[in-house]
Amino acid sequence: MDSTIILRMNRRLIYLLIFCFSTPAFAQELSVSIDMASAEKICQLLSQKKADTIELKKAAGLYGNQLLIKKVKGYSGAGEDVFINTLKEIIETGTIKGRDEYNWKLVKEKLPEINQLLNYIRSNNRVFIEEVKAIIQPYLPKELKAAAKACFLAGGGSLGFTIGNDPSFNVALQKIGDDIKGLQYLVAHELYHSLQDIGQSSRVYQKDDKKITYPEKATYYLLYNLWAEGIANFVGDMAAIKDLKEFSKEQAGQYQKNRARRYQNFQLLEALLYRQYHDSTANYQATYDIGFSTAFDETSYFVGYEMAKKIAQHQGNEAIAALLVKDPIRFIADYIALYQKLADDQSFVRFSRSTEEIVSRLLAWENKL
Repeated sequence: MDSTIILRMNRRLIYLLIFCFSTPAFAQELSVSIDMASAEKICQLLSQKKADTIELKKAAGLYGNQLLIKKVKGYSGAGEDVFINTLKEIIETGTIKGRDEYNWKLVKEKLPEINQLLNYIRSNNRVFIEEVKAIIQPYLPKELKAAAKACFLAGGGSLGFTIGNDPSFNVALQKIGDDIKGLQYLVAHELYHSLQDIGQSSRVYQKDDKKITYPEKATYYLLYNLWAEGIANFVGDMAAIKDLKEFSKEQAGQYQKNRARRYQNFQLLEALLYRQYHDSTANYQATYDIGFSTAFDETSYFVGYEMAKKIAQHQGNEAIAALLVKDPIRFIADYIALYQKLADDQSFVRFSRSTEEIVSRLLAWENKL
């Protein structure tokens, strides 16, 4: 199996984690904790005029900042030395002359707003978390028992991310402004990914001695990401926010733009699936980047969003919740079965016969991968 595919799948297959602090259990016995130490330390350092090397190394060694370094190094090659050196440079000179891979200039510019967010969360921790859990509660199985950790960061190029098998999910604050509600929906999106991983770890796998081909694996994992990102986008739907501020308004604009071109988004995903399945030379990472990276507006996120919306409309939120603990292939299979059942409903965007056949063949690997 290609290593890039493995990294997309095996992130946090665990049931219970240990955290800094947690809130009382929700209806599904869900507890969530927040680690703000990394963001707080960066804000503290950027408010100073002199940079102490020992303090910079301590900052780099904090849990959340270690994850940030891994993330930034993964896409830019800029590791801990760059983290420390560029942070020192902006503290002492006010700017960075070369490449600003950790986005320190934006963090420094937005320092008052980041501190405002941190102060709000520190003072309203329980309310903040309960409101996040209220966003995702309709889409969780009643029997779910889980704990998750949010790590708030200041720096980097990603709004939110998970990395490797680390159990936390990470959210960067420098682009949020004073948008508390937008931040809550972003946290809900990332939190749902953690719960998806926990749900997947509860599945019972069947042994199969038949060897799966690379094109089959790669296509299956594209559909895994369709399930993971599409449903998380649906759960953390920024377009559902009534009082849109700058950050959530920008995010809601992405929903509107992709809603307007949903037919083209479906066709693009179909082209990616067809080539990945039928062309043994197709590279999974390159295909993934077209459908799921910001370079192309994460178009496949919004295909999954449209699918989840239709499933919830016709089968209720409990149908989305049930998918948390099922093989991700069921997401597209259930969507296809739904529009086939509702043959006269023209509001569905339907897949082509060739895509339906690919899904039908991949169902042979249900609960085996």
